[in-house]
Amino acid sequence: MSTGSVDAATESRISEPPSTLKEFLSYMGPAWVFTASQIGGGEVLSVPLGGAYLGMEGIWLIPLITFTKIFGQYYLVRYGVMTGDTFLDALYEKSWKMKWIFYYVFLGGLIYAIGLSGHLGETAGAFQELIPLSTEVWMIVTVLAGLGIVMTRSYDLIEKIATSLLWIFLVLIAFVSLSTADQWIGGLAGGLVPSIPGQVSGLGVGGMAFVLTMFGWIGAGFGPTVSYVWFAKDKVMGMFEPLEEGHDIDKYDLSDEEIDRLKGWGDIVLWQNLLSSTILAVFSFFMWTAAAATLHTQGIQPSGFTVIPQMANIFTTQFGEWSATLFLLTTVAALFSTLIGPLYGMSRLWEDAFALHGVFDKFDITRDTVFRGTVLLFAAIPLALNLLFEAPLILFALSGALFAPVIGLMYLSVMYMSFDIDIDSLSPTRRWAVALALFAGVVMIVSGVWEARGSIQTLLGM
Repeated sequence: MSTGSVDAATESRISEPPSTLKEFLSYMGPAWVFTASQIGGGEVLSVPLGGAYLGMEGIWLIPLITFTKIFGQYYLVRYGVMTGDTFLDALYEKSWKMKWIFYYVFLGGLIYAIGLSGHLGETAGAFQELIPLSTEVWMIVTVLAGLGIVMTRSYDLIEKIATSLLWIFLVLIAFVSLSTADQWIGGLAGGLVPSIPGQVSGLGVGGMAFVLTMFGWIGAGFGPTVSYVWFAKDKVMGMFEPLEEGHDIDKYDLSDEEIDRLKGWGDIVLWQNLLSSTILAVFSFFMWTAAAATLHTQGIQPSGFTVIPQMANIFTTQFGEWSATLFLLTTVAALFSTLIGPLYGMSRLWEDAFALHGVFDKFDITRDTVFRGTVLLFAAIPLALNLLFEAPLILFALSGALFAPVIGLMYLSVMYMSFDIDIDSLSPTRRWAVALALFAGVVMIVSGVWEARGSIQTLLGM
């Protein structure tokens, strides 16, 4: 509970949350990076495959997934903003009943690095289509470029790059989708009726397995989800502000005014996530319909390193070769933003995890050294896997299956901790949002367990 005893000199330790649209947008950076990371991931690689293979069948999954998973993400970020502790820090301080999830999330960084194989492989494939050298050369070039940006350790730089690439790509795909509306509008009503889709051989799944795979890929994924928490911390929102400025403060040292301000920051996080989810849903809709109107009608079914180059046919068909080149350039940019965002966020997660274990106190090693070493590790894993296996989408599916339970456990554990804050007014109050977050957590666990076996069998059978 609040003591309400802090004096006037400490009442400004937590700033007023944004009250105007301009102020709100100035704090949208973390959500922009998160959204850009998502659009370059599952949305670019999996959604157009759905449209290409299924036409308008199954498009109902887009609003269902984007507007349920986002609430688990919302509570993860909200917890940090309310308490000044990331969910990872909080898990580490719990008993082993929950602490084991800390290590599952920690190791999830390695699992997610496997999934980056898909982003890296498709980025290289798009580069190869533009300037034929070899996919191997382009993968190495892409990794080196990503390292050059992330190694600056500049959140501001990553925010600016990811935000710019996000809007360029969104406008472009919206343009082609709307220009082909006469091809897909007739099947929209039927596609929004829930049904079990058919086989999507490019992903090696169909039926309920496809539905669960989409739950893992569309919307909040592991890398962007974890990264978003650290983006909010680096943006210095809510309780992160007084801690950043060196104030000795915790949740029991808050005045009534500061609690009200924290609640306001919680609302800002909610609106951030709702706006992000809306963008993801709209973008996914455009991607699906564009593929359904062009690739599906032409019988083109992309797979392997050819997904992005084949998607360029969408633009070639509608506007000519010049538009296909423009599409490839912007797709490369979007996929690249997916690489740099999680590389930064996951490395920050590992850096903080090592700090919790006292590594920097016990050994002559700096946080910056650990951060840079982790970035190199997370970049080397997808590069090595792509050089060994020419199966970027299968590796992406395997990663999605393995980290989906991690996401579900993060959602459920942070909900438990959110109700354990001890200050009732800072605990979640929106029952509908809590219900959606719990639903998303359970579905993510089920989808991961369901899909993991199939992905592993596919990979081993290659």
